[in-house]
Amino acid sequence: MPAANLLGTADRGFLHLMENLPQERLSIAIGAVAAIETVLAQTLEYVTSRTAFGKPVGSFQNSRFVLAELATEATIARTFVDECIRQLDAGTLTAVDAAKAKWWCSDLQNRTADRCLQLHGGYGYMNEYPVSKAWRDARVQSIYGGTNEIMKEIIGRSMGL
Repeated sequence: MPAANLLGTADRGFLHLMENLPQERLSIAIGAVAAIETVLAQTLEYVTSRTAFGKPVGSFQNSRFVLAELATEATIARTFVDECIRQLDAGTLTAVDAAKAKWWCSDLQNRTADRCLQLHGGYGYMNEYPVSKAWRDARVQSIYGGTNEIMKEIIGRSMGL
């Protein structure tokens, strides 16, 4: 390979990759929060228009409880990710906080998509409903950028464990 094609410093490719992992992991967390908010909004629209037993699905206590939990968790995730973005901009985002954001938000994306799919009932599996794609797409989030188990290892080690 010609020297002109070299990015970074020779023989330090892995180190260069490691330097950008916090930003990559934060970008995964940002995408997860966006997906969470989107599937939640779509589900809210669905449960207010879909009826069962002559009432909107969203009027049932279980539906309200599930949506209240998901909305609260989405707000918490958005707040933490916004703080991580501020830290990234300030040059203070740590690998540990990026790992926390990636793990928590991608895990929440999976749980949110799963619970929203449940609120759609059998329709949730049909490709015509966006929740079906959201549910399928959520699964990979806990794998790329480092698995969530690796994120927990990073966090655990930072605690002296």
